Amino acid sequence: MERFAWKAVTTLMALCVVMTARADLPLTVEDLLTAKGRYRIEADLVFANSNRRQTTSALQTIQAGGGQFIQLPVSLGDTRHNADVFASTLGFRYGLSLDTELYTRLTGTSSTVRSDNASGASTESAHAVNDWTVGINHRFSDDNDTPALLAFIEAALAENTRKEGADYVHGKTWQIGFTTYRTIDPLVLSLTGGYRRAGNRETEGVHLDPGDLLWLNPSVGFAVNTEVTLTGGLQLRWKGKDRSDGNAVGTDTSQTRLELGLGYAASKRLTLRLNTRMDISGDEGAEVGLNLIYKFDQKLKQDKKDAGDGHEPNPEP
Repeated sequence: MERFAWKAVTTLMALCVVMTARADLPLTVEDLLTAKGRYRIEADLVFANSNRRQTTSALQTIQAGGGQFIQLPVSLGDTRHNADVFASTLGFRYGLSLDTELYTRLTGTSSTVRSDNASGASTESAHAVNDWTVGINHRFSDDNDTPALLAFIEAALAENTRKEGADYVHGKTWQIGFTTYRTIDPLVLSLTGGYRRAGNRETEGVHLDPGDLLWLNPSVGFAVNTEVTLTGGLQLRWKGKDRSDGNAVGTDTSQTRLELGLGYAASKRLTLRLNTRMDISGDEGAEVGLNLIYKFDQKLKQDKKDAGDGHEPNPEP
């Protein structure tokens, strides 16, 4: 299965480089950047279930979006660890220029963890505002003679470190990444990757150094029509070992996941996406997410005013 995953990655990367661009873009590309002077709100709701045995990591990592990862502290030494996590995100994106957008998001989590070890079975529930993140996304190249290239950098301004309650650290986690794509109407072949650096922090009296995360996500989007896009791809993750009070917790890990999704343009301004992620290797579990993007147009008020004055409104771009 791992050999199959690597062959798929190699094939998709090669296609991204050599194919020529065509006309219409599936929803996966239209929403990569916010138009200049416009803004959007974005909401995510993710359900993640994991079932792990002989837990050796100090943190559980779940994904709440294309490149958004959430770290949740877990107990050490559990022989069995089953968790249900609901993560909700509210984000705001603004088009600073034709090629640059600013964004911010606030994430909250609600988790139920069931553990079974030598001391018996237990259930813990926790609810918290997990993190507040800001970032910038920039397009370096359009999809023309070369594949399109975008890059982003973001930082967690505030990040909760407790399983229960709230204890925030600031500016400890950073992430950089890129997206490159090539359109072959009605397909989009894309490759997204990133590196996540999580700095030292103190968690409930313990000095914790979370392992860094490197991920690569080749995918293909198929525009069924102007309203529906189907997506599929793989995600490869490499995560360094966590350290607690200077001592290694567990070991470095790698993981392969299958991703499937559906995008639906409910209107010119509203886009809905349904995404699923499941393990091909490893035993982390599965995630199901619903994403909503609503586009605002700053010209809308002026258009209405012009219409009220008897002038023709500005045409929709």
